Formats: sequence, C-alpha cells, structure tokens
Amino acid sequence: MSSEVVQLAQARALAMTTKPEEMLPKVLETALSLYQSTKGPSVELGRICARLFTDVLNHEEVPASEKPFIASQNLVALSQLCRSYQDHSIVRDSILAFSKCYDSLFDLVAKTSNKELWDTMCQLKEFILSKWKSVYPLTPSEDPLEDHGRSLGVKLATVRFMCTVIIVHTQGSTGISIASVPDSHPVIKSKTQLESGAKKLLDYLLSYLSDEPMMVSSLFMGILNCLSFIMKQRPQATNRILNGILRFNVDNKYQQNSESALHYRLAKRFVERCYKVFVQYGLKSQLIKNSGSSAQYHAKLSKISQTLHVIGEETKSKGILNFDTKQVERKMPPRDRSKFIALQKATASQQPVAKSEAQQPRLSPDMQILHELQKYAMSKSSTSGFFNNSPVAIDNTYASVYSLMNSKHSEHDVSKLSPSVMAKVCTESLYQTDTNKIISGLSIVASRYTDLMNKASQSAVPRKRSQEDEPSGQHVAKKQEVAPLPEDDDVSEEEDKQEFTLGLPTPMSSDEKEAHFSRVLAHIMSVRNLEEEASTHDETHDNILHKVRLLRWDNKTSWLTLLIRLATRGVSRNAEMSNKARNTIYEFFLEDFGSRIDVVIEWLSEEWYYESLENKSSPVYDEWSLKVLDALIPVLEPSHRRQFIRLVSEVPRLTQHHIDRIKSLCLDPLRSSLGFQSLKFMIMFRPPVKAFIENILRAMLDEDETVKEQCESILAKFY
Repeated sequence: MSSEVVQLAQARALAMTTKPEEMLPKVLETALSLYQSTKGPSVELGRICARLFTDVLNHEEVPASEKPFIASQNLVALSQLCRSYQDHSIVRDSILAFSKCYDSLFDLVAKTSNKELWDTMCQLKEFILSKWKSVYPLTPSEDPLEDHGRSLGVKLATVRFMCTVIIVHTQGSTGISIASVPDSHPVIKSKTQLESGAKKLLDYLLSYLSDEPMMVSSLFMGILNCLSFIMKQRPQATNRILNGILRFNVDNKYQQNSESALHYRLAKRFVERCYKVFVQYGLKSQLIKNSGSSAQYHAKLSKISQTLHVIGEETKSKGILNFDTKQVERKMPPRDRSKFIALQKATASQQPVAKSEAQQPRLSPDMQILHELQKYAMSKSSTSGFFNNSPVAIDNTYASVYSLMNSKHSEHDVSKLSPSVMAKVCTESLYQTDTNKIISGLSIVASRYTDLMNKASQSAVPRKRSQEDEPSGQHVAKKQEVAPLPEDDDVSEEEDKQEFTLGLPTPMSSDEKEAHFSRVLAHIMSVRNLEEEASTHDETHDNILHKVRLLRWDNKTSWLTLLIRLATRGVSRNAEMSNKARNTIYEFFLEDFGSRIDVVIEWLSEEWYYESLENKSSPVYDEWSLKVLDALIPVLEPSHRRQFIRLVSEVPRLTQHHIDRIKSLCLDPLRSSLGFQSLKFMIMFRPPVKAFIENILRAMLDEDETVKEQCESILAKFY
C-alpha cells in the first residue's frame, strides 16, 4: 500500500470524528484529485475514493443542502470508478453512493437544467442497469448456474439503485418525484419515457423473483425489502407489485451444486420469513387493503402469510438442524440443468432456442397468437421505422393496405384474439409508440387507400376507349359474337370494375350514429367518474383504456375538454348529436353548480369562440347561456354570491336578454341583495352591459315600489 493511500486512510479516520461536515468533503476532494492525477491508480486508492464518496453522502453532520453539489462536482469521477476497476468493493460502493444521491441530483437537474450533469447521470444509470444480469465486475465461471450466487454485493446495490430510480421516476406526492418536473423542461424532456422505464425496472425486479431458478436468498430478500419501500412511497404501484409477488414460489427454487443441504434449508427459511414480514407490513400499514382493487390480493396473501407462520413455528419447535437431508435437498436435475444452461447462453447471444414439447408451457389460445406475433414482429424489426413503407398496396385486401411489416401480409389472424386482449394490445401499442411514427404509418395507409380508389375509378376507362376505337364493322361483329351471352359480358365487366375495389362497410344509419355517440359520451363520463373515485380512495384502477386518452391528461379538465370539443367542433354539423353533448355538460353542471362554475364558464367560452371564428352571431351560445341562467337563477341563494358574480363577470357575451334574467333576483325580497350586487359589479367591470342594466333598473322603478330606493341610488351614482 502506497504512502498516499495510508495518509488518505488516516485523514478519513480523523475526518469521521473531527468536524466531518468540513473535513470529509475536503478529504474526498483530495483523494479524487490524487486519483485523477495518477497514471494507473491502484485498487487501494480506488477503494478509499469510493468509500469516501459513500461516507460523505451518509454522514449525518454533512449538511443535506451541500450533498447534491458535492455529488454533482464529483459524479464524473464516480462514474470512472464504477467503470474502470474489476474490483467488487469499488463497484459496490460506487453504485451505493450513486443510489444515495440520485434523487437529490435529479432534483438539482430539475431546478438548474444542467444538461451535462443529466447526461452523466443517464450514462451511469444505463451502465449499471446493463450489468444487472451479469457477475460484473467478476469473471464469469464455466457453469452459468453457479454465477447466480456470485457478485451479490454489486447486485444488491443495483437492486437498491433500481428501487431509487423507480420511486424518483414515477408520480408521487411524497419525496422527490417526476411530478415536480414541468412538462416543458429543457433537459428532462420525456417524462412519459422515464415513467415507462421505471415501470419496466419494477417488472424486472418482479420477474426475477418468479423466473430465477436458483435459491439466491440474499437477492430475494433484498428485492422484497425494496418492494415494501416502493409500495410505501408510490401506493399506485401496489397492485402491480402484489400481482408479481403472488407468482413468487419459494418451493420452486433449486439448490446450488456447491451448497449444502443445511445452507439451502436456512436460505429457504430466511426467504420465507422475509416474505411473511413483507405481507404483514403491507397489511398493518394498510397498503394491502381488503377493499377496492387490492381486495383479491388481500385474501390470498393473508393465507400465504398464515401458512408461512405455521411452517416457521413447526421448524422452530423441531429445531433447524433436525431434518432429513434427502427430503430437504433439491438440486436441479442434470437434464433440466443442461437445457437451462443452453437456454441461458442462447438468450445471452440473442438466439432463440427451440424447446421440447415437454418443456413448453401450456399457453392459452390468446397467448399462442401473441407469441407467434411477437416472433414475427421481432424478425421484421427495422431501424428505419417500417419494414414495408411502400405507398402502393400489393392487392385490394385490407391486410395489404394496413400491413407495414412485409410486402404482403403476415398471415397472422389477430381477429382470433379475445376483445379484451385485442383492446389491451392496441392501447399499449398506441401508448408506447412515438406520435410521429403513428402519423407516418397512417400516411402510408392513406396513400395506399387513395391509390386503390384511383385505380377503381379508372378501371372502366380502358374498356370504354377500346370499344370506341374499333372499326364499326368489327365492333358489330363482336357484338354479334357476344350477343348470345350478354349476361356473361355484364358479369365480367362488373368483376373488372371491382378488381381494385375494397369491400367497404355499409354506412351507419342516423340511429346507429346517435347510439354510438351516446356510448362515447357515456364512456367519457365514466372515465371522469373513475378518476374521481381513484383520487378519493388514493388508488388506481385497471381500466385497459386508462392510458390512451391525451398526451397530457388532466383528471380534472381533460374529460371536459373532450366533451366541449365534441359539441362545438367534432359533431357541430349534426345538431342532435352536438346538443346531446351540450346537454351532458349542462346536466353535470346543475348537479353541483356551486362547485362547478369553472365547467360552465369554460364550455360557454368555447361555444362563443367557435362561433366567432365561423363569423356567426352566437345563436348557440345565446341559447345555452340563457338556458343556464333560466335553470340557475330560481335555485340561487345569497350564499352563492361569489359563484354567481364570477359567472356573470367571466362569460364572454351578455345581451339584454341575459341581463333581463337577473331582474327576478332583484324583485325577490329574500335574494334582492344578490341581484343588485351582481348588477353593481357588472356596471363597474363590464362597461358594455351598462346600458342594458340601465334599462332593467328603469323598468323596475315602474314595476315595484320596494326596490325603488335601490334602483335610484344606483342610477344616481353610476348614470
């Protein structure tokens, strides 16, 4: 060990006890400067640098506000430590340090828009995750199955890092999360991709529990502990986690060849106990609820927890050392072992291995179709976007028009899929696919469709021209030849016309259109109700159409935007449909008008704006705004003063007819104050309606003596 490393070790020991808030960052800076200035730094120097990094981030006396800046200044050196050494402790400590500071660095990037820092974070993150299923930094052994129990320190550090990324890259009300990043952030641009990547990381952890064949107790317990943290921080992931946990069967895990039966028995017992603790924690903290969407998991996991408790009590009473080795030992059979090794090597080299029928799991018809479709899609993958981007279809079938995979069609009949699976595949595809790619694909389909329609319209032209160009004698002779078979000629001509014609569906009747439109309206309102229930119970629902809505879906307003745009623009040419959409908004507003003034203001503003664009005199706006006032004014109370004044101040257009509706409020002895206050407000802040208000004030002077004093005072003050 060099003298510099010895001195750094002594300085680290002194800094840990003497003013660590000042000394530790300085010792780290000195160690990293020595590391970067030394050609071929030693392993001992790398170890002490990685350890110092962890010490600074973990020490309680180092100010939390300073840690992100210390980490950001030295992140490049930390990345070099993680990549440059084939030493287990250096890589482990480097990953742990990055895991410790990742959330604060993410928050720093969100606030400062430091692109260089963000790029370094992303590169180091991708490097760490790429080594998840390897024994990095160790050298792989000849038996791949024996590697499953090696490099556990680095793998556990990676599990903790994945847990941190999952929490930070998902929406949440507690701690640092992606929710605090604005959509227009100049550096963290794609929040959707980050959140999707976090879900994939969670799936990696869950799939490891179910797919790992060997008993790797340390990793199993580490993942279970991390999953409990994820559930606590991000309750919306609870159902996803519980669904994965139910696939985790401890009894199916095999014993390592180099592992004794006692060691395997202890490992299994520890994992079972950790499983039980995980379930009990979820039940006691009300993360696993006996209501809502998690009720199905509550009963199953409670039963598993009780079973594991009984097994533990029996083992405790008998003694852990008292067991039959032959009954406990569970090593993988040589035949399955060789097949698994071959499969693992093929997966590593990205070459599929054919399984025997005995190995093949029994799949449902839907899964069989999906597996075949997946294999076909992977074989036709293209970096340019689509395998077949020709604007001309190979024939006149819908398969060739819509196929973007090959020159004809895939021969896969996806219509055999069940409707629920089909809907899920379509929605997930739309949600995951880039918008530009969808537009590009639809453009190709549109070009093919247009080409076929042009060919269909032009197919009869050559026949007609050939008949006109023939000499009259030959034409007559041909007529005489075909005279006995006029029907055949008609059939062939009809077939010729249909050669390029697609079998289009028959247009819907008006009743069918209205029925489908009613379903659309009902679905929009059901999504709104589901969102409200989910926010009330702090749970997410499993609606398969939940994701495919808008690029920026707001639970409070996006459903209303859809209804408003349907009414004003989507079906504006059909009065019945557009009025049905308007009536849906109207009835929703009246259900709780006190808290839904925003709804009616946004709707009426959109109606007025659209009619202004069309250079109309606002007939629809006037009709429905007057209808709103007619329904609202009879039920208004003095307590609704703020809501009503806001309504009359923010609606875009008021006419004499609108102002006349307020007269009944002014003449009502119990609500006259509400009516006159709204008139005063409009006189001061809406000058265009001042003349309309003067008209009803003078009219009320002649109609009712009880309001004469109030009318005269307003006229004297403002007119």
